[in-house]
Amino acid sequence: MKVLSGALKRRREQLGISQAEAAEGICHQSLLSRIERLDEVSNITVLQKLCDRLQLTVSDVARMDNRMLTTLSVVRQLIERREIEQAAEALENPGLMSRIPVFAYPEYNVLSARVALAENRIADAMQLLQLALGDVEKHQYELTVEIFTEMGATWLAQGEHINASECFERARGIIHRLPRDVQLSMARVIAHTNRHRAEMYLAVEDPQRAMERVTEAIGILPAPEVTDYHEMVELQMLRSRCADALSLEEESTNAKMIVYAAAEFSKDAKLQDDVKQYLAPVMPEEV
Repeated sequence: MKVLSGALKRRREQLGISQAEAAEGICHQSLLSRIERLDEVSNITVLQKLCDRLQLTVSDVARMDNRMLTTLSVVRQLIERREIEQAAEALENPGLMSRIPVFAYPEYNVLSARVALAENRIADAMQLLQLALGDVEKHQYELTVEIFTEMGATWLAQGEHINASECFERARGIIHRLPRDVQLSMARVIAHTNRHRAEMYLAVEDPQRAMERVTEAIGILPAPEVTDYHEMVELQMLRSRCADALSLEEESTNAKMIVYAAAEFSKDAKLQDDVKQYLAPVMPEEV
């Protein structure tokens, strides 16, 4: 996607910050240098984060309809909040595809696949992920990790543990080859990957390795925002299951208490109701 000539560089220089400062926690400095030099960016998430840091809107610098960016961003938030029906409706909006440029097709297909998987449309999910993998650019590391992670989750939903493991290993391999600063900027995606890996280990009755992956995911999950509370709840529920399998009663109870606290802090009524239903049979007095 083309951006207005020199727009990012001019704004960065107006603010008096270096490329390293502007890129910190978002992308490698060399990528920002390339974007400024070519006035072109292919990673929509990187562009949004850079604009936020430089106190710009995407429409200030990008030659495209900003409504498309908002729509995909909203769809992702709906999925992360487990509001699948609303996400599906947004993705089925007849005008959405007409506003999406080629570079955004992989993300659209990944989000559609996540909805399909949540609705137990396994074949549709896998087909969409294959399309996303075919279209994703080599330097779109975060999206590629997400694709392989969701492929693994889709295989796992079918009980295909070997295929699931291969996909998770592909995701893990990409992560490990990335510079540390890039990994830090992808913390949410990496935590999500580790959660699914933990689910796989539990499915094959290896709770110790599952607990290791859950602990790793919890350790890197960023400070909670609204959507992150849902991921935190999922991780702590999984931690409780691992602890139960390992006969770690105190750790299981601690995880359940964190589940309750996270739901309360989230201010999300649906999440709070779901958590109370989950905890009621096992912890009626504590909560």
